[in-house]
Amino acid sequence: MPWFALDDGFDTHPKVRKAGNAAIGLFVRLGVHATKHLTEGHLDGVIVRDYGTPATVRKLIAVGMLHEHGHACPRCPQPVEDGFVIHDYLDYNKSRAQIEAAREAARKRQNRGRESARRNREARDSAANLDGNSRENDASFAPNSRENAPRFEDSPAGHEGVSRRDTHEGATGVPSPPLPSQNYGVADVGGDSAGSGAHAPRPDGPSADLAPIDADGFTLTDAMRRWALQTFGPTVDIDHSTAQFVSHYRSTGARRRSWPDAWQKWIRDDAKRAAERANRPQQGAFLVPLPGGGQNPPPARRSTTDERVAGWLALASGDDTP
Repeated sequence: MPWFALDDGFDTHPKVRKAGNAAIGLFVRLGVHATKHLTEGHLDGVIVRDYGTPATVRKLIAVGMLHEHGHACPRCPQPVEDGFVIHDYLDYNKSRAQIEAAREAARKRQNRGRESARRNREARDSAANLDGNSRENDASFAPNSRENAPRFEDSPAGHEGVSRRDTHEGATGVPSPPLPSQNYGVADVGGDSAGSGAHAPRPDGPSADLAPIDADGFTLTDAMRRWALQTFGPTVDIDHSTAQFVSHYRSTGARRRSWPDAWQKWIRDDAKRAAERANRPQQGAFLVPLPGGGQNPPPARRSTTDERVAGWLALASGDDTP
């Protein structure tokens, strides 16, 4: 909607003061009428005489604020016969073309806004419909999925009765599955492995409560002793290391595919640690004896190393006599 423009100094302009309030009131009404109907300041004589009196019309013409047909103002267009035109109207107000262009731009902006709102509504409605359909499909699929789900028998897998490992008493706490036990045959001294063999069944009956290393039937054989003695000599206490080996795996409940191979690695580690201890400087090794350090040294302790070495050598040679 266009507006009839008046300058902010309009109220004190000499023409306004000379015309008087009544004539100025007529001028404002005529300006609003011209702006509303996009006449660009042109007025029909009937409208002018209807809005004002002949005296107020003559005052506006006298001060130069309103021109009648045949006026001599070079800045204003000529009105039609029996018509009038407002002085300098287009200097302060927009033309018909400008107002129509502004209205068209506003109409396009409004249409774009309405189209965008319509698309947004359609998108929301589509999303709501899709969500509703998805929920309906999910609701209908849930019973079908339960009906079509496979039925599993609540029974032991692969055997009758309850497995020892299915009960709390038989649980070992080891996450890995049990490996089959083996009946070991030990390789000769000098072989790459201390022993290998075919799988043997797990013992039943009174031995069923044994730890895996006991249940799998691990034993220290003479061939294993000969291998350790020939490989490492007297640096490793075979009986003590084997006892530690059995105690360790009995406490953990672990299983091995080849217990002799695991024992062989254990002995190698013990021999390595023994060699490292032997290479460390002994306490007092760097002490220098002082003169007069004692006249009667204590008697040396009898060493049993020679006796043990002799026993091992006799065992390696196959001589069981002491």
